[in-house]
Amino acid sequence: MNAVDAEALVARWRALRAEVEDAGASLLAVSKYAPDEAVTALLDAGQLDFGESRPQQLRDRARRFPEARWHMIGPVQKNKSKYVGRFAAMWHSVEDARTARLVARHVQGRRLPVLVQVNVLRLPGRHGVLPEAAAELVAELESLPELEFAGLMCMAAKGGDARVAFSALRHLRDALAGGSLRRAGHAAPILCMGMSGDWREALEEGSDMVRLGSALFGDSRAEARPTTRSAGPSAAGQAGTTRKEGT
Repeated sequence: MNAVDAEALVARWRALRAEVEDAGASLLAVSKYAPDEAVTALLDAGQLDFGESRPQQLRDRARRFPEARWHMIGPVQKNKSKYVGRFAAMWHSVEDARTARLVARHVQGRRLPVLVQVNVLRLPGRHGVLPEAAAELVAELESLPELEFAGLMCMAAKGGDARVAFSALRHLRDALAGGSLRRAGHAAPILCMGMSGDWREALEEGSDMVRLGSALFGDSRAEARPTTRSAGPSAAGQAGTTRKEGT
């Protein structure tokens, strides 16, 4: 594991956050490969929103750092739905109603904000609902009192033009906001799009939240999983392939 240069990390975070917030968006720190020391340094500096792609690690870090807001950004297997319902502050990767219902069963005393992941580029074998099925899935989510539909998420294709995906998601959001959601009095859904390699393009296309991993953590990222210590529960490749969550 690389040693954490906390001073450099925090300086990088401040510069990135300033640019993101100047564009009217928020920064999600994707900490899935970052050691606990890096998380601690950012928490001490004021970053509260972090993203994890594995439900068990989300659970462990929500217990270890209950002052943070832990976002589930990866695909969710049905047998791991309890960790998302119990510990996630936001769930970014909703793509089917069945898994959503399973997660909802484990949400207690609150509403869990969720983002629908959309396969806007229609890449075969990729996660996300197709654009024409998004409205139906949103309607299913609106029927679950434990979940709160908050917006849409997409990832651009590696090696492709990221703006194509981001523009398509924005147009889909606008269509939903001007249709059934407007008739139901729903606030305009947010757009979560843009990662370390394309976040500036995403901001220019109207992103409300960008997910930064390597651009933020740099050499402090490590493949090794952080060690777990006991704590109380929290309240809360090739061109044409999609990027990994929040890299």
